[in-house]
Amino acid sequence: MRRYYPGITMFKLFGCLLVLLFHSMLYKYIGSVSDQQLRFLTLSLGVVVPCFYVVAGFLAYKGWTNASDSGAYIRRNIMRILLMYIPFCLLFIAESIVPELIRGGFTFSNLVLQAKILAVAVVLNGPSVQLWFIPPLLFSLFICYWLYKRRGMRIAVIVAILGFLLSLLISGSFRSILVVSIDGYPPHDSSLFEYMKLFIYRYLGLGFTFVLTGMIIAKYEEKFYQTRVWTLIIPTLILSTVEFFYLFWFTEWSIEYKITVSILPNTILFFYWLIHIKSLAIKTYHNFINLFSVVTFCGHILLMRGNLLLLNWDVTEMKGLQDLVYLTLTFMECLIATIVLYKVLNKRSNTLAMIPNQSVRKS
Repeated sequence: MRRYYPGITMFKLFGCLLVLLFHSMLYKYIGSVSDQQLRFLTLSLGVVVPCFYVVAGFLAYKGWTNASDSGAYIRRNIMRILLMYIPFCLLFIAESIVPELIRGGFTFSNLVLQAKILAVAVVLNGPSVQLWFIPPLLFSLFICYWLYKRRGMRIAVIVAILGFLLSLLISGSFRSILVVSIDGYPPHDSSLFEYMKLFIYRYLGLGFTFVLTGMIIAKYEEKFYQTRVWTLIIPTLILSTVEFFYLFWFTEWSIEYKITVSILPNTILFFYWLIHIKSLAIKTYHNFINLFSVVTFCGHILLMRGNLLLLNWDVTEMKGLQDLVYLTLTFMECLIATIVLYKVLNKRSNTLAMIPNQSVRKS
């Protein structure tokens, strides 16, 4: 029997709220920090996105190992994500690609340009700002499953280590080792080179590495659950401290830095804490919280755009109270939408549950 972890449900809730808070307010203020070197600290402690991947890998492994047909399970899992992702891609095409085709005409050069923009949006950046992590998730779930079934976990681990190290060299803590050769590389200013770096960071450094981490934890779930917390805290604390002070004192902050070595143990430690959370209330409201998390994560950007039009505000000029109103209004809209959807889905499920009983009575 699968163990239920309330902490994972709580993480989904607070994770989507943090994403809402970041997109509505925090992103404007991060760049205004007086000492930019302190941003190295956020790289080591920014466990939300990596932990999303760990949770996805953990739940996927637990799902397919308990399914009668593991291949069918992973296909259904990927299809559910795609059904959420594709409408945003179509909306992006309608808003960004079609107008440019109409404006610039269906010339060969314009068709190539729009195809490139669409490919980058769908594969790398996401059709909406909050969805950039979906393509690496789909890629990682499929490749991790395929490697695990065809080649075994050992090959998958080797690929993950190499990918993580490559990401650290190009966009992470080890970047200072190659910074001269990277900055002097001829195609450094080309968009293709930037896309390649972004692909390595998002697909290999984050997606594949952390999805596989979740799968490994799931495979050795009981041993991980019984591990003494201090055996995780002490090495994580030492590594995080040493790495931060090295970067703080000997490396100049740049937006090129996106990932650190210590993000891996910090994420594992955070996930360890999540699976040890106990809460009957969370289990009781599990379905509602999961629905609210999905609605908020997927819908908050669209609602925020609508609110700006409604209030006739410019996000670059908003301050203080306006930011708070903007955040609160979007949150309330997400909550109302969730309540309505929850009632509709419950009513539908109750109706479907009554159909067999009616059939029995007629027979």
